[in-house]
Amino acid sequence: MIGFDLQEVKRIKDEDKLLQKIALESEIAYIERFVKNKKEKVATLWVVKEAVFKALDVSSGEISFKEIELCHKESGAPIIVLHGKAKKRFEMLKGKKINVSISHQKSIVGAVVEICT
Repeated sequence: MIGFDLQEVKRIKDEDKLLQKIALESEIAYIERFVKNKKEKVATLWVVKEAVFKALDVSSGEISFKEIELCHKESGAPIIVLHGKAKKRFEMLKGKKINVSISHQKSIVGAVVEICT
């Protein structure tokens, strides 16, 4: 299953309010390190989570944004960790691995998520 999402950074109006809605404490702490481009980081978190919803073939109403966690390897590469209903859905799909790719192009961010079975 594959999910994709794209977002114009300028469409994020209140990044702090959006963070409270969609982010776990670990994600907020990570984003707070990037004061200069915080809005871009919040937009990136948004597109990653939206792409995961699409790959899982569910809506945000079925699974909470906070059941999807964006983490980073020491190299900076993104990884997805699922919790709660999101993890159960992944297991139901017989998922073995989640691949994620994030792209930044001027004022647009995008993410592709692949669930490997």
